[in-house]
Amino acid sequence: KPLLLYVFLFYWHFLNALFTVEAPQSLYIVEYGKNVTMECTFPVNGKLKFRDLSVSWEKKDELKKQVYSLLKGEEDFKSQHSDFKGRIKLLKENLNLGQSLLQISDVKLRDAGFYHCVIGYGGADYKTISLKVKAPYRTITQGVVSTGDDEWKLTCQSEGYPQAEVIWQNREYEDLTDKANTSYETGSDQLYRVTSTLTIKSKIDEIFYCVFWNKELKENTSA
Repeated sequence: KPLLLYVFLFYWHFLNALFTVEAPQSLYIVEYGKNVTMECTFPVNGKLKFRDLSVSWEKKDELKKQVYSLLKGEEDFKSQHSDFKGRIKLLKENLNLGQSLLQISDVKLRDAGFYHCVIGYGGADYKTISLKVKAPYRTITQGVVSTGDDEWKLTCQSEGYPQAEVIWQNREYEDLTDKANTSYETGSDQLYRVTSTLTIKSKIDEIFYCVFWNKELKENTSA
């Protein structure tokens, strides 16, 4: 019996060594609100036996979150975490090609993190894929209010992620940031709402610029 158990374990490890899941791309960067399709591949060796296939996509947070589950050819949405309800699709037509393509629609900031693509088909293996979500500060809302005596209150506001700093400059590109007041708010969508106000004494034909600098993404937007 010990010998039989040893042979069984050896054979099981041998099968798993032959079965390897690969991730053609280990990092995906997607914009907030867009769709993303992440991929892992596995060996099929002939025609796919759908009833023998199990596919699981999991998000590795402090607690594991089930994203998608296919057990022996049957989809199981009961175990799917509420974060992903109605936004997940596995492109089943690609399974015959040995491709597990997971599509997440309307990407949220909370979707960022590490995902495990687990495949069981004769053997079993998994790969880890990283998803990063960005939200550029594309649209800047500007406001100009006269407070009298050639004094003006200039305001720039925008939304994005991660947190950006606001740089103020005049026509000669002199840095006026120290004279500005910048505030940050976060909404339920986790986006930062950044509002920056500069109060200056100036003639009406002067030009000023506000620049939203997203250090982490190395992106800037100016107005």
